[in-house]
Amino acid sequence: MKRLISRLWGWLKALSIRTKVLIAVVLAALLGVLIWLVFFWFAFQTYFIDDKVEEAGPVFDSGAVAETPAVEPGAPAPTAADPGTPAAETTAPAPETDSAAPTPTSGSMPGDELSEELIAEMDEAMEELGMPEEMPVEETMPDMPQVRVEALGEFISRSHPTRGQVEVLGDGTGQRFLRFEDFRTDNGPDLNVYLSAAPPDAPVDQFTDLYVDLGDLKGNVGSQNYEVPRDLDLDLYSTVVIWCVRFSVVFGAAELVPN
Repeated sequence: MKRLISRLWGWLKALSIRTKVLIAVVLAALLGVLIWLVFFWFAFQTYFIDDKVEEAGPVFDSGAVAETPAVEPGAPAPTAADPGTPAAETTAPAPETDSAAPTPTSGSMPGDELSEELIAEMDEAMEELGMPEEMPVEETMPDMPQVRVEALGEFISRSHPTRGQVEVLGDGTGQRFLRFEDFRTDNGPDLNVYLSAAPPDAPVDQFTDLYVDLGDLKGNVGSQNYEVPRDLDLDLYSTVVIWCVRFSVVFGAAELVPN
């Protein structure tokens, strides 16, 4: 080894300055290309860094909201100082009032006082109109769209370990969302969420024969939502795919089964 290093050193010393500079430039260029491939094209570092996301349930245009747990499991119960505590438990006692003070005839804001003459005129007007002192009404709450689970699926691993559940949430108006729960996969470059007509166990090249791109994967860990086009037939596009666009690789897939 020493003899080889010695020969190389002697060969380098014998080169002209121009040749040495050219070799240095070529080596620097090769090093730059290698760094670009590692960090930008293959993006090896992304495989070791989790990109976590935790979205609440989707909000529909109708105003319907998918329910999510209000308190995480194991979280302490709210105390009297917590914002979620009912007002009756946190309201301070009413200040003592002077029993001899006159009772206002209306609100206590300036200008709200009513004279006895005005009160008498109002009573007379109501009597002329035949209006009762009380007009009870009891209306029921208007029907609001309800969010329901239209389909369910379980992620399976393909080229990378992937787990979690996926739901199709709808409110009956035609608007739908994919909802990932307890989701986890490896991180990677250019990951997107596809809906494909190929089954979850299909060969890789079949997933892009007939598919719809729902956009970038928001995170490789955590709950997240993706809106589904209204006119999309989920009986045909029934497979959710975590797809690596750059390298045409399936990280994981889930088959949607009608609920």
